[in-house]
Amino acid sequence: MDEVIKVIKNNVLFKNMNEEEIKAILKCSNAVYEKFTNNQVIFEKDARVNRLGIVIEGELNLVSQKYNGARVIVTTLEKNDLFGEALVFASANFSPYDLVSAGNSKALLIPYRIFSNMCLNSCDYHNRLISNMLAILSDKIIMLNNKMSILNAETLRGRIAIYLLSLNKKTNSLIFDIPMNRQELAEFLNVKRPSLSRELSNMQKDNIIEVYRSSVKIIDMDKLRELAD
Repeated sequence: MDEVIKVIKNNVLFKNMNEEEIKAILKCSNAVYEKFTNNQVIFEKDARVNRLGIVIEGELNLVSQKYNGARVIVTTLEKNDLFGEALVFASANFSPYDLVSAGNSKALLIPYRIFSNMCLNSCDYHNRLISNMLAILSDKIIMLNNKMSILNAETLRGRIAIYLLSLNKKTNSLIFDIPMNRQELAEFLNVKRPSLSRELSNMQKDNIIEVYRSSVKIIDMDKLRELAD
């Protein structure tokens, strides 16, 4: 279990907790450490989910199956990523996707009941765990609201402008790193990667922004705000 603690102690779920408190929570919740083989299905679409997970080693894919049978990887989860957290307090906790191991992997699985059952010992760290989970869900809601605002923009340039302004507000700086690679950003903005790269290049030619790898510098804030309106 020391291998697990070493990974998860920096996870936001265990914010403001020491290793002994984390161990106590894992024991109290009856958390289990499991290994998965390549292409092993961990959660099936529409199956009831009753455990939250944290990737300890390897990668897991969230997979969506289209009506024509084609399978699309929605996102890839890596070391220390959470999964199943959106369903912790859901009344209908059915998985919207298949969760499949990409190669050999390991994950920590924590039963949901630790978040809903009152601790008989009134442990302070148990309360912190629940508080951290609520913060995670709140951040997810804010992110989804931001994404809806972005996707409502009529043009790709408008979507990019709204997203860059959100990073400017978050960092309070005209220079910042985009916390996604180009493919992930394209998927987030719901466009093809070549279209995104072309528009970023055009915005740079128009002296609105400067782009270097994952770093962006806002040159013309007024124009960027105009595009976002």
